[in-house]
Amino acid sequence: MRVHLIAAGALMCAAALVSLPAQAQPKQPKLGERISTTACPYAGVTATCLMINGADGTVFNITGANPKPRLSARMIRLRGTVTDKVSMCNQGVVLERVRWTRTRQRCPN
Repeated sequence: MRVHLIAAGALMCAAALVSLPAQAQPKQPKLGERISTTACPYAGVTATCLMINGADGTVFNITGANPKPRLSARMIRLRGTVTDKVSMCNQGVVLERVRWTRTRQRCPN
């Protein structure tokens, strides 16, 4: 009886692991690729860093944007070029040649 319970428990655990959906990883953007997205900028792990999420969930480092977008309740439409540069932020894919405009869309809370 005890062996049957152990086997049943093992079978349930195996079934649970097999049935878990695989989480899709965001595709890695190519060097020099031009990125275009509309999202809300947010502070990075380091206070001086500025990040934005792409539509597929990729985190982009837009700290080099000049002028810097303010952290507000409005989304921005952004274009930038993917680089292989390393940032002090140590977070996200670094974009350069960042151009952005504020939209009328509100950021979700």
